[in-house]
Amino acid sequence: MKYTLNSQEYNDIFKTAQEKFDTEMVKREKVMSDMAKKLMIINYANEFINDKVDRINAGIYYNNKLRVFDKNISGVYNQYGYMAHPKFKSEPIDIFNLRLTDGKSMFKNSLKCQVNNVDNESYINLLVNESSAYKEILFEEMVQDTITISYELNSKVSLGTMRFNVIEVDPYISGAYNIDKIEIYTMDSTTANIKIDPTITIEGINEIGKTRIILDNKTKFAKVIFTFSVNFSSEINSIKIYPFGLKHIHFYEANFLETSSVILPIYSNDYFEYIYNDIVLYSAEGQIETTAEYYNIEFYTDFEGNTLTGRVYTSSDAQSYRIIKNTKTLYAKIPLIWENTVTNEKKYLSLTGILFNYTTEESLIL
Repeated sequence: MKYTLNSQEYNDIFKTAQEKFDTEMVKREKVMSDMAKKLMIINYANEFINDKVDRINAGIYYNNKLRVFDKNISGVYNQYGYMAHPKFKSEPIDIFNLRLTDGKSMFKNSLKCQVNNVDNESYINLLVNESSAYKEILFEEMVQDTITISYELNSKVSLGTMRFNVIEVDPYISGAYNIDKIEIYTMDSTTANIKIDPTITIEGINEIGKTRIILDNKTKFAKVIFTFSVNFSSEINSIKIYPFGLKHIHFYEANFLETSSVILPIYSNDYFEYIYNDIVLYSAEGQIETTAEYYNIEFYTDFEGNTLTGRVYTSSDAQSYRIIKNTKTLYAKIPLIWENTVTNEKKYLSLTGILFNYTTEESLIL
């Protein structure tokens, strides 16, 4: 006997087919939208690069005494873009993408997000891990050059471990944005409300690329406000446009190896005669004019088999140490965790470069 489907079964088949079709259409629309945004990003990135090259050709030049943290470095460290920082002891905890038994999960219901003081749930997407199928591209053509993004945790929702000490920001157009300010608010233990004033304020991180900011201490997440500015503009129909977009903002809880350090070669066209104590560190939070002695930076003439030999000492107005060995290469060992044993103060360095002060003039008299 031949079985014939009844009307209900036909309806169920058509309903299932329609649902599959609708799902595929949503996926297709997302793919098309993502492609359009990616093309937009590429166009703006090319425009920004051409503008930057024009400015470089107009008179900005590379200082050969400034060493950036490119791939030609050694030591015990982690690198993010051109930023070197202390090495993680283990994989850090991404507090908004906790690994659960059913995969990674976002806690959207526990977060309030505002953009320029207006509720905007779409920007919670910046916290989503890149590997998530729900990750979307957030890239906007703004008519103002500043954008404020605020994340606030619902204190009534317990999310387990919510401390963080690393903030990671990845822009779509490297160098086109500044982080004018990051304000980190904590809870007031007496009122159980978020404090009125920020506990930590970080200012002046210019022309950001891939950026990791390491806090001195782990902080309980309550509220964080980012203020970005766009230092690049385009024009559409006589209207100035400021393209802005980030791949992600992540908050990590991390532990670091105390022995973290970078070994950085310093090259010269002539033999080194003196290397000075004065240096400039370039970090995620701007320039630090300081001394090699203060940050326990050491210099050597040889580096082979992960062993530094031929220690040389820095010169200053008070004392001079001429480099005896003829060498056109020195190696700087830079600790990435600085500690004051008297005050127990500890700082974790996220460095993008260091400006050395040296001379190759034999006749120099200090």
